[in-house]
Amino acid sequence: MRYLPQVDQYACSAHGDCEAVAPDTFRVGEVAEVIGEGDPERVLEAARACPAGAIAVFDADSGEQVYP
Repeated sequence: MRYLPQVDQYACSAHGDCEAVAPDTFRVGEVAEVIGEGDPERVLEAARACPAGAIAVFDADSGEQVYP
């Protein structure tokens, strides 16, 4: 299973929680950006940790949105 995160650049407030949880997947500057796929559970954990709710997660195979 692979999850692909997507950051809403307009909603992101660059808190950095996603990078703290999944540094192999996210980098935060002015806003968060996706830099890799990472572990699926960590990707979901990072999305849940985002205080702005700016991260959506999709199943890489089906394209189905799995979070939120």
